[in-house]
Amino acid sequence: MKKIVSVLISVVMCIGLLVGCGSSNGGSSDSSKSSDSKGKYKIAVSNAYMGNDWRQLMIKCLEVAATKEPYKNKVDLKVVNSENSAEAQASAIDALVEQRYDAILIDASSSAALLPAINRAIAQGITIVTFDSVVDGEGIYTVQTDFETMVEAWAKYLVTKCGTGAKIAVDTGMPGSTNGNTIYEAAMKVFKENNMNIVAEYASEYADGVCQEQLASVLAANPDLDGIFCQAYVESCYTALKQAGMDLIPCAAFDTNLGMETALNNDMDVIIGNNCPGIGVIALDNAVKILDGEKVEQDTFVTSGLFVNDKDKNIDVGLPITVIEEGVNCWENQVDGLDWPVLPDDFKTLTLTVEEISDFSK
Repeated sequence: MKKIVSVLISVVMCIGLLVGCGSSNGGSSDSSKSSDSKGKYKIAVSNAYMGNDWRQLMIKCLEVAATKEPYKNKVDLKVVNSENSAEAQASAIDALVEQRYDAILIDASSSAALLPAINRAIAQGITIVTFDSVVDGEGIYTVQTDFETMVEAWAKYLVTKCGTGAKIAVDTGMPGSTNGNTIYEAAMKVFKENNMNIVAEYASEYADGVCQEQLASVLAANPDLDGIFCQAYVESCYTALKQAGMDLIPCAAFDTNLGMETALNNDMDVIIGNNCPGIGVIALDNAVKILDGEKVEQDTFVTSGLFVNDKDKNIDVGLPITVIEEGVNCWENQVDGLDWPVLPDDFKTLTLTVEEISDFSK
């Protein structure tokens, strides 16, 4: 009889241990999450567009960052590039949910159409951080450039250089893009307040070739244009103006190494915005902190860098501006599509060097 009782007690103890193990994996009230068998968090990046240098550089920054401390021994990173459609990206997110990732970082193809897939992931306990092109919703963390403030500075620069009531061409960016809409609306607000004459709109799709093609048509129809508000790049504006046989006019555009060199070497009237390609690294950092149980703000805003030639350094655009300098923020011997700096000055977790990320297009 004692033997039977001993066996029963042993069975009950084993069942208790199994139940205890099961509850510690799935039902803990602790906000931190356990990592995999290697002691690492499984984190995936879902990206839906690789059609320009910036996206390729963004991915490169993430890949390099994952090989450096504090992430090297803490994160297994997987990058998934899908077609540039909400349907394709939603399918990719669903697949990552099935693979039981701890967190998914999403540069969204749509701010609305991805919500069902994202909500399915959140329901499975997966941490979601959307970045660059973000999705807002309950339980979704975001990391984004403060485009509204940056673009107000761009528009103020053009008002100063072109004069109130000047004729401006405005780039609407990528059709359907949250960022493109934000940028467009912020610029139009300033232009309206200053009675600027918007004589043409075009969509560059954030691509140099598309921008040049679109601008060629705009310039042909508006040879007396006073300024260009561009969501692509400085070199796009420069080439389009030169091919049209026109003098250079004031421009606002995004940063590339070629654009900075072009602006510097031609003493262009231009203000250049830096949408840090390392914004995905900030999203990664937030995801790791969340998984560790640290408190993270739901929305993180990254301040853009602004660059002008020395002659324009005293123009008041409402934000600090930096003078374009060879060997400091642009390099004659570096790749054209490099967008520097890749991380904002106030991000202290790690640093990325030009040498580490300059082969992003390979």
